Amino acid sequence: MPSQTRSRRRPRRALLALALLLPALAARAEAVPDPEAAATEIVRIGAAEVALLTLPAPSRPGPRRPVVLLLPDADGAGTRAAVYGQRLLDNGLAVLEPQFGGNEPDGTAPMTPLATRLPLALGAVAADPRLDPARVAVVGLGEGARAALLGLGGEAAPAALALLYPGCDTALTAAARRVTGAPKVLILHGDEDPANDAAACAALAGAFPAQQAVRQRVLTGASYGWDAFGLVRPGGVTLLAHPADPARRAWSQPDERTTIVAADRVLGFVLAALGGP
Repeated sequence: MPSQTRSRRRPRRALLALALLLPALAARAEAVPDPEAAATEIVRIGAAEVALLTLPAPSRPGPRRPVVLLLPDADGAGTRAAVYGQRLLDNGLAVLEPQFGGNEPDGTAPMTPLATRLPLALGAVAADPRLDPARVAVVGLGEGARAALLGLGGEAAPAALALLYPGCDTALTAAARRVTGAPKVLILHGDEDPANDAAACAALAGAFPAQQAVRQRVLTGASYGWDAFGLVRPGGVTLLAHPADPARRAWSQPDERTTIVAADRVLGFVLAALGGP
């Protein structure tokens, strides 16, 4: 599908983006039956974007909370990030899930550029007195992982990046070489992923200046987008947008068990990087 056609089908105004986020909000409410266990609200990111902010307990006075930015794949915020988000919330971390889209009423505006998504989300964290901008981790899925790496720069920077099947390629390798400081980095992909060649991901891992802070982990038997199991019947396959080129598609055989394993690895990485909640 041409990228122009795809962009016209994505939400163009904050109101439409909000409508797309409501199913994710409902899913989160079902996942946390105790209404006192978490508090979710809709917040603005920049001038026209919105996100779900979930705190692990009702808002109360006290120290700022560490927060995890969940940057979605090309299909947007929703159920694919739910397992990761719930693991993080259960362990006392706030979670911010952006929904990026254009804002022109005629539908001709392009999607929010990848390189601007992380700075916008970090700006929202800095503006919220409940969140600690010095204790931010980013978990990116596919296109969201690319946005995390391509958006690094400036004064504000996350402490950790978990890049899940980011579409390892020369563009990301070049971006990794430009990283300043020493954020902790986890590159997580499957050994049966057509969009993430193991050698290319190894080259990406080796491009970061601070090698002691980088980990590449490979999940046996995992394909691209293993967390899209809500889209197909058990054992089924689907085509997802390729992270490096939305006009292309990558085969995915989603698997709930693999997703749980990945969520545990992400959780351990984030807690170690942020020093706990």
